[in-house]
Amino acid sequence: MSKNRTWSEKELLVIFGLYCHIPFGKMHKGNPTIVDFAQYLDRTPSALAMKLVNIASLDPKITSTGRKGLGNASQADKKMWLEMQEDWESFAERIHSATQALTKGTNFNNQDDSDTSEIDYTGTDKIAQTKSRIGQSFFRQSVLSAYNYQCCISGLSIPRLLVASHIVPWRAD
Repeated sequence: MSKNRTWSEKELLVIFGLYCHIPFGKMHKGNPTIVDFAQYLDRTPSALAMKLVNIASLDPKITSTGRKGLGNASQADKKMWLEMQEDWESFAERIHSATQALTKGTNFNNQDDSDTSEIDYTGTDKIAQTKSRIGQSFFRQSVLSAYNYQCCISGLSIPRLLVASHIVPWRAD
């Protein structure tokens, strides 16, 4: 692993994506997601965890509760935080692209809470035209992380049953 390397823009995008998905209390070097991404980034889990907690020092939701993060956010971190605040949708697309590029050919892209039952490959073909919303899964993961993977009203903690669009339907915003 390289030491004292400056974080690239692509790395920072991936890290900001992680920041939006990992609850503050789970940003530590033993978190399996941090361990996996540290390997993808050719960094140590400690370095990645520290970077995440440095970013937390920029988050008013964290600092308003009296928590501080590490407070060593770089100018690049601050610039990226502002970019995220100014154009959330574009920023989410950039995070998605950077993460896909980083994890291409790995098992990460297939990890989600979807049904893992055996797939039946028999059948016929059909042609379908669909419109999909870019960044929706990013929004979902951010909301799940913010509410500790449970419904803030009912306390239900089964991710398959939690639908982030119930907050505001995407057709409305």
